[in-house]
Amino acid sequence: MSDKAMALAKAGRIAEADAVFGKLLGKSPVRAKTLQAAILFHNRYSRRTRRAVPLVAALLKARPEAAQSHALAAETYANCSRFPLAKSHADKAVTLAPDDPDTLFIAAYAYLQSGAFGPALGFIDHALALEPDHRQARLQKGRALLGLGDTDGAVRIARALWEEQKDDMNAIGLFCDAAKLHNDDPILIHMRDVLLPAFRQVGGATLAHLLKLLGKAHNDFGDYHTALDYFDQAKAAQPLQYDAKRYAAFVDAQCKAISRADYFGKGTDHDSPVLIIGMPRSGSTLLEQILTAHPQIASAGESPSLNVMVQEIGVRRHHGGDITRAIKQIPAEAAPRFAQRYLDETRQGDEELTIDKSLHNFELLGFFATMFPKARILHVMRDPMDTCVSCYMQNLSAWHSYTQSLDALGHSYVLYRRLMDHWATALPNPMFNVRYEDLVTDTEAQARAAIDFLGLDWDPACLDFQSNANRSLTLSARQVREPLYTTSMQRWRRYEPHLEPLKKRLARFYPDGLSLAEEGS
Repeated sequence: MSDKAMALAKAGRIAEADAVFGKLLGKSPVRAKTLQAAILFHNRYSRRTRRAVPLVAALLKARPEAAQSHALAAETYANCSRFPLAKSHADKAVTLAPDDPDTLFIAAYAYLQSGAFGPALGFIDHALALEPDHRQARLQKGRALLGLGDTDGAVRIARALWEEQKDDMNAIGLFCDAAKLHNDDPILIHMRDVLLPAFRQVGGATLAHLLKLLGKAHNDFGDYHTALDYFDQAKAAQPLQYDAKRYAAFVDAQCKAISRADYFGKGTDHDSPVLIIGMPRSGSTLLEQILTAHPQIASAGESPSLNVMVQEIGVRRHHGGDITRAIKQIPAEAAPRFAQRYLDETRQGDEELTIDKSLHNFELLGFFATMFPKARILHVMRDPMDTCVSCYMQNLSAWHSYTQSLDALGHSYVLYRRLMDHWATALPNPMFNVRYEDLVTDTEAQARAAIDFLGLDWDPACLDFQSNANRSLTLSARQVREPLYTTSMQRWRRYEPHLEPLKKRLARFYPDGLSLAEEGS
């Protein structure tokens, strides 16, 4: 039956496969083979990776000395961004099966997801020495090289994989991430002339992904109007539902109900967590790379821990009543337990501070403060028009439904700023605003100010962040490995004729008019 379920999954019949696994897992006892298949299903097909976590626990109990048990645990925890656990199980799996290419591949994946590109590359090279044609390991090597700043190496691998299988979207995606495309590149021509007509027949997410890559390509060689048109088409191919009323009510509830009085006598004295929050595409990756070049600062990446916690206590997404009740009614004895769990899930090593760069934690700062009222918060900001246009033209996940249209982006941005203005006065936490434009034009002064805010002594390594071993997996990863540039400032003007809905929404942030280069106060 588990073979039947996996066959359904591979055929794209995810709901049917899920139903079959549901029946199999409802029996007692559950066979180890069924657990293994169900874990693979949730990691690679249903993408509901958190449903695999209890299955991993059961599998480890049933087969604690099996390499596959630890490999599946490593994959699952990596997908849940629980990286210390993922790497621990990866190491155990490799110890048990040191020359199995698939085990090495999964171990590399766990390290790659955590941003540990050097160790990941070691596992990959070992796997490829054993099985040189392991295609997924070769693709993974390209990702690791890109993470280490070797864009030329990543491009070579991506192009070789594409030459072998010209319709492989994974290889094409790696190439687009690593290279700036030209209008006569054979890969671009194949995407446009061969894949696009075929994908238009399929529609949906497959078409939307290709359209976004084509948009990125045209943006690379300066065909800005065509680039924006491709992103418009991508939104239409895979429309996302942004509930403007619900989001407005969510923000309004917190602004009206939560005040400094809600934090008297609550929380712990821990101040080791540091949040970087703000809108995507605001310069957070650059700030993270500068800060984590300091020997006393580690990064947990974009940890889901805070979001998972609030979900587990019954807070529905963007539900104002739920989140305000959670903030006001959390028992005094519960806050330290939540705080310890958060620390356990995000702590990376012995560094004094650990950064969590899950940007949309700005929506949950009220809850975070109930655990860590003394923790520092870095709010990274960028010109509103640049921020929103960049969000619109990126391959963000479906979770970012506010990027469905320029009007929705403007609506969401206004609410984000309202909520941040509220947190600035309502929370007990120290908060520091970092402007992207200042970070680019006066890097040392801004870096010193941020390090001082974090209570650490200055370290000149922060100015050599391109050499930072703590690489980033986010959209800006390639850019932060290059010398700082100012061409990203005022980029929205390239697309100005198409931006009227956004300009109307954001006009309030430009009291002197959008003709000026700088945002108003």
